[in-house]
Amino acid sequence: MCRGHGSRFDSFILIRLFIPCPTFIRIVHMIINRQMKHYHLFFILCCSWYCICANAQPNERLRELELTLKEQGFGLSQIQRSGRGIEHRWMSTMYLSGEAPRISHELWQKMSKSDLQAFKQRIDSMEAVRQQRVGEAITTIRSTLSNLAAEASESYMYEVHHQDCDTIRLSMAWRNGDLALTSWRGDGGVHYSNAREAVSFQYERPSGQKDARGHYVHIYTDPYPEPMGDIKSFDGEAFQAVLSPCLKRLLKLKGSKKYPVYWRHDEGYEESVGDKLIYKVTLQSDYGDNKHTGLTTGDLYFIPKTYESEALELLATLDSLSHDYVEGHYDQDYTYHFNPQFSYGNAVPIVSGSNWPDKQPISTEHALYASRDENGFYILLIKTEGELWMPRDFTKLKSWINGEQTYFKGMKPKDSL
Repeated sequence: MCRGHGSRFDSFILIRLFIPCPTFIRIVHMIINRQMKHYHLFFILCCSWYCICANAQPNERLRELELTLKEQGFGLSQIQRSGRGIEHRWMSTMYLSGEAPRISHELWQKMSKSDLQAFKQRIDSMEAVRQQRVGEAITTIRSTLSNLAAEASESYMYEVHHQDCDTIRLSMAWRNGDLALTSWRGDGGVHYSNAREAVSFQYERPSGQKDARGHYVHIYTDPYPEPMGDIKSFDGEAFQAVLSPCLKRLLKLKGSKKYPVYWRHDEGYEESVGDKLIYKVTLQSDYGDNKHTGLTTGDLYFIPKTYESEALELLATLDSLSHDYVEGHYDQDYTYHFNPQFSYGNAVPIVSGSNWPDKQPISTEHALYASRDENGFYILLIKTEGELWMPRDFTKLKSWINGEQTYFKGMKPKDSL
């Protein structure tokens, strides 16, 4: 198996302190090529670059808060993407109630009264622990954001607690230099479109309901290291060429295979996320795509479950290569997801990048996903023209055309026979 470049720092702060920006690298090239005659300027520019990198960092107290949420057991996802600058986003979602342990109806009928009572007590205990954890997380978030409100350029705090109804909406932002903040209200809170850094937390528990959800989002925009024009289209062919040697090596593992991907939905066909679809992107009309059609092609790589360690090594390598690619092509349209994992039944994104032609009504997106099931591990490298609709049985399908599913030989589920 091919190896990656080792594990990366989870904290963006450390990444920025140890990786020089392209501008700095260009200065070094100028020195080497003797294009810069006044060498004393080199020292000044190096100091300037270090000061910029040292100051251009996400808020330390917010990063500490996010590490605390992670330690408390709440998932913390992190993505990086191109936009007004290099945007970094940390997100965490917490649920007041979760899925209770399930038992079959037959087993339920066979259980004694004492067993049923013990089972119910177990569920109640799990709910109590979960509610305590969510309460502690909300207290930590509220305390941190309240302390930061005075430092922010603008803040918004709204709370209502009445009987069994709770509403918390917290938002704040820091200006990008002297640029005035542009804010808008939507989805029950205040959002900022041009902030250097922004954080928000929304928690809602409707009256009479046990279920509730809290959603935390922290966005930091790192300025590009040099002046740029418009974002370029993602170069899917170049990205695929970077990954190709690794993907070819995995096919040397006994039982590993590569399958073609073909998913298509035509104009006028409708399908909701459910039995046949697990994922659906709907492109809005203001992007120029009014037909809502889609064609996805590419390759699905399969690794048998007996090669778990090799599959994990492969994923780490693909993750490292993907990160290096977007770091070296920050001027392309992309979204990169940190720390991807093989997930049962879901396709976990690693990288996606789009191409919006000026005169074409349909966009093109290149994407890399990871997944697993009871049989093994999967890497999905695809190209989508138009909207991406991902079939639920994507690991078993030869084709999906307007809901008509054709399975690979021997892979059709028994309940579909």
